[in-house]
Amino acid sequence: MPGTAFRDRLQAGQRLLGTLVQIPQPEVAVHLARQGFDWLFLDGEHGGYGPAEVAATLRALGASVPCLVRVPSLDADVLEAVAACGAEGLILPHVDTAAQAEGAVRQVRGRGLVVVQAESREALASISSIARVPGVDAVFVGPYDLTDSLGIPGQFDHPAFLAAVDTIVEACRSVRMPLGIFRMTAPEILTHVPRGFTLLATGLDTTLLAAGARGMLAELRG
Repeated sequence: MPGTAFRDRLQAGQRLLGTLVQIPQPEVAVHLARQGFDWLFLDGEHGGYGPAEVAATLRALGASVPCLVRVPSLDADVLEAVAACGAEGLILPHVDTAAQAEGAVRQVRGRGLVVVQAESREALASISSIARVPGVDAVFVGPYDLTDSLGIPGQFDHPAFLAAVDTIVEACRSVRMPLGIFRMTAPEILTHVPRGFTLLATGLDTTLLAAGARGMLAELRG
């Protein structure tokens, strides 16, 4: 079954290092996989990963690295199409209630991990019940949408954002639910490790490409 070995590592509390892949070309994911990431985050919400692109990328990768696919919505047809691709699991955006989480779990039907994103005021209000839904394998904080929902867009040092993260941490810790988060840089994401975050997604393909190019040009120009 997809996700078994990765689920074991996740539930054991291992630190799992990943990055977002938004460019829907298999070669991009293959090059990133060769760098030693524990997992890849194939993005179908803000990137170009539909079912066809997911399937092509999984074929190119073989079994070299686990992939979690973020779907664009909780629509049943979308979940069915992506779950059928055989990825290690799905990342579900904007899961605001336990009922939404339960519905997604039923739709996925054991075909890989189910990772729900907490990224709104509504999710904060329901996080204790969301974290207790059978079949949910991890809760993943979406910091950008969460700060938007809180009225403090991009203010990741704001007390309201830090309090919201603490609320999610405490709810998940009480039921031993694994925690994940996305941050753009390594220093940013490492601030969350002491709080128990282990499913870590840092940076994305386009920014890594740009950073490499900038670094090389800076050396060439002295």
